[in-house]
Amino acid sequence: MERELQCNPYDRFMQFHVLKADEDDTELVFHNVGTKWGNPNGTLYGGVLYSMADSAMETACAVVGKAVLTLDLAMNYLRPALADTVICAKTHILHNGRTTMVVICDFYDDSDRYLAHGKGTYFVTGAYQLQADKGETADEG
Repeated sequence: MERELQCNPYDRFMQFHVLKADEDDTELVFHNVGTKWGNPNGTLYGGVLYSMADSAMETACAVVGKAVLTLDLAMNYLRPALADTVICAKTHILHNGRTTMVVICDFYDDSDRYLAHGKGTYFVTGAYQLQADKGETADEG
């Protein structure tokens, strides 16, 4: 299932990779190599973690069979993400309802430092269909 969940063009562009995807937890990783995504302070732009949180939490919703739209997403940045580190986003579903879902996302670096915490509320639009079910492949743009 991880390969099918990697079909999102934005995730491919950002090089977010699904490490784990089951009904309990989802994990995405991002290799923050060099300064490509860095800000003038030499740390990762917060927007990268924000978009990674949204991708990870939407993936968690997809794993339980829900297609969703983001209603709200809040982030708490606790420590800077440094260059040349691997960042892992770990999700957990708090509420799996008929019309809404609430998911949390915690970020750690490869030294197991707690970097950030996010919480998202999602509107359920229907059942999630894998990209392959829609007549597309993971290699198409």
